[in-house]
Amino acid sequence: MVQGYMKHAENLIPVIDRLLKKEKMEIGNIDAFLISRGPGSFTGLRIGFATLKGFLAIHPKPCYGASSLDVIAAGIKGYQNLAVCLDARRGKLYTRSYCSHGKRWLPSGPPRVVSIDEMISGLPAGSWITGDGVTKLAAKDLAVVPEKNWSPRAATLIRLFEMQDPLLKKLTRPKEFLPVYLRSSEAEEKLKGDRH
Repeated sequence: MVQGYMKHAENLIPVIDRLLKKEKMEIGNIDAFLISRGPGSFTGLRIGFATLKGFLAIHPKPCYGASSLDVIAAGIKGYQNLAVCLDARRGKLYTRSYCSHGKRWLPSGPPRVVSIDEMISGLPAGSWITGDGVTKLAAKDLAVVPEKNWSPRAATLIRLFEMQDPLLKKLTRPKEFLPVYLRSSEAEEKLKGDRH
């Protein structure tokens, strides 16, 4: 997983190449592919899935994916209630709430796209907040998880795979090899608006 805000198309393949060389491996040596399915940056998700499909065309291997929200939550420990929120732009947030169950997080409901006010009013009592959407909530006096835990991490995906965690699903059907957007792109929304 390439983390941070970078030019995905320019950097993804070189980063993968460097990692393989560092580990003295080739892409054919990989046992399975793991992907964070979204929601997130439309461009980043498309590039990630296009790259995955390219690898699978040459090296068919099992593939597993998890929601970006679930991957972020799974990387955080030490809290009772957690809400992950990612910036969905235009005053909206992608969000999902979780409650602690032993060493795992159990989702309290499905992933949603909500306004900032809906996010705040829908928080379970005592929730801690994480994800890059925290910056949209900065003035709201909420309990915030440290910034180092705001993004999905490759190490968390690997741990979910090793633990056979149910948050990580095997992708087998064609529709599963598509990003999870939760909302239409800005261009799609504009096109719908122009038709009305």
